[in-house]
Amino acid sequence: MSKKNTQTREKPKKSREEVKRPYTVMDCMKLGRMGNIMFVVFIVICLIYFYSFANRGNYIIPFEIIAYAVESIGFALFSVGVIWLDKLVRARGVMKVLLLVYIATEAVLMLLEFKFIFPNVYHGLSLPLTIGHSIFSAGVALSLLSLDPSNRKMEAFVIITCTIMLAGMFLGLLGYRVYASILVNAFAYIFFFSAMQYQLHLDELDIDCYGDKATEAKFDSTMFADSPLLVEKPKKEPESLRKKLEHMRDTLISDEHIILTDTDEKFDYEFGVDADKEQKSSDKADKEQ
Repeated sequence: MSKKNTQTREKPKKSREEVKRPYTVMDCMKLGRMGNIMFVVFIVICLIYFYSFANRGNYIIPFEIIAYAVESIGFALFSVGVIWLDKLVRARGVMKVLLLVYIATEAVLMLLEFKFIFPNVYHGLSLPLTIGHSIFSAGVALSLLSLDPSNRKMEAFVIITCTIMLAGMFLGLLGYRVYASILVNAFAYIFFFSAMQYQLHLDELDIDCYGDKATEAKFDSTMFADSPLLVEKPKKEPESLRKKLEHMRDTLISDEHIILTDTDEKFDYEFGVDADKEQKSSDKADKEQ
């Protein structure tokens, strides 16, 4: 085996937690907003084109190329933003799947609207289709609450986004095609992603992402000290069982050493030395007599 192959095999693989990605949640929000702005531009161009030039039989090929190029760029930006977001955030599987399904659904509806697929089967004026599309879009937007469930401002932004999407079903009642509902969804997402960018700029969002390392530090309060400070308390290593047994043995078999700190008179008084001297003196006096 060559040295090069050995080094390649011995190289440790970085886990998904340790990989540092070149994009952030802010980048995802910017791409999502820009993609939906492109949708709005595309639909506005199409409305102007079909109700002015194409309605009179004047088909301008360069105009159509520009319109579909804008649409493609919009789908590309929105898709990249959603894919990056799916790679960044932890868990939230329902939200990730719904966002991808939503993009695929919008792409299929656009192809159906402009008769690229199934021109004789699809009916863009179908009221159940418009209502179903609005309800489905609002459900997808509702899943975005999982980004930061405890954030009250984000909860309000998601509710407003869902309300705008649900309002798109009234356009179906007024006789508009389903792409009117798609246009309403684009405005709703522009609002949502703009609000998320604003919150991220103010550092008000707490989204659990891959690569974030939570640090835990223990602190000891010195409130009643001469100079109260909040200092980090060092971690104590747990004492092994062997050391505990040795410490207990030393405590049990250790000899007690008495250290005298007072005068000899106090020592004699406490331990009865003066009484012994008096007894010996009286015995000696009796012998002499």
